[in-house]
Amino acid sequence: MFQKSFSTLFRISVVAFLLGGLAIVLGQTVGLILGDGHIVTHVEELLASYAYGAAGIAGLLAFVLSYFHHGGEEDALGNEDSPARAAEHVG
Repeated sequence: MFQKSFSTLFRISVVAFLLGGLAIVLGQTVGLILGDGHIVTHVEELLASYAYGAAGIAGLLAFVLSYFHHGGEEDALGNEDSPARAAEHVG
């Protein structure tokens, strides 16, 4: 139950910080195209705290979710027949 809740919150926070970062970059791009430095700095001041906050929450939730991992040893692709596991069965 907790794992599913944390996983959902993690996904929401990742999407939030990615969208926040995209909004900052697009807003600053518009400011550069228009040649208005005020837009470039104002967009960052307006959105950065939300994007950085969401990124921090995502990082903390990723740390918490790492403690919910169960099962055998798996390689990066999720295969249980990793070289480390195969070495256990040899000799």
